[in-house]
Amino acid sequence: MDDLIAFASPARALGRTFELRAETASTNDDARALASGGAPHGALVVADAQTAGRGRRGRVWSSPPGENLYASFVLRPRVRVADAPMLALVAGLAVAEAVEPFAGAAPVRVKWPNDVRASGRKLAGVLVEGSLRGAELVSVILGVGVNVRGLTAPPGLESVATSLRALRGGDDLSRGDVLAALCVRLEARLDAFERGGLAALHGDLSARCETLGTRVTIDAVTGVAEALGDDGALLVRTDAGALVPVRVGDVS
Repeated sequence: MDDLIAFASPARALGRTFELRAETASTNDDARALASGGAPHGALVVADAQTAGRGRRGRVWSSPPGENLYASFVLRPRVRVADAPMLALVAGLAVAEAVEPFAGAAPVRVKWPNDVRASGRKLAGVLVEGSLRGAELVSVILGVGVNVRGLTAPPGLESVATSLRALRGGDDLSRGDVLAALCVRLEARLDAFERGGLAALHGDLSARCETLGTRVTIDAVTGVAEALGDDGALLVRTDAGALVPVRVGDVS
């Protein structure tokens, strides 16, 4: 845990309030408790290990000690409730940009909506959970998991997951360095989103989205993913020729 103890955020707000835990059930749950207690925008919880880490749709997120980055931010973004779901795309882009300098020669891409991948394997994931008070967005908890060392692959995932260490040919690195880069890129992308909406990021998102141009099945929709909509929806051209916007679901 030494590589996290000395962490100091270089960002303006994100990570300036920082709590490090040797082990916790879920950093997202911890961050939610901080948010309920009035924690400021950017407050950050990081754990060396999680016992009940989770990803999208309640999936288990393997969180062994000493290996990877498990971090959750308290965000209080100045966005409309209707725009809050787009934060997952914003975060996915920021994570990809933050980790790419640590990934050797491998380009880092985003699989819609927010999986971060390199060399065809999952490298990181994002989980966004919002809290409403009536029609007001009170806070957003943004959980990020990055496979940094990836020494212990969960059974059955050895062929679909990768890590920064593997992409670097076994060269180790500090989780604190990765976290610092994440704070900077996430803050920059959140600022741009608050100022200009998804349009401010649309070009960069489209360029980094590996899903575009591929044949996909999402629930009952099958076709070729042609573009990202202005609201972040994946626009799929079906075999019948219809252009169908898909806003939620898993791509296969």
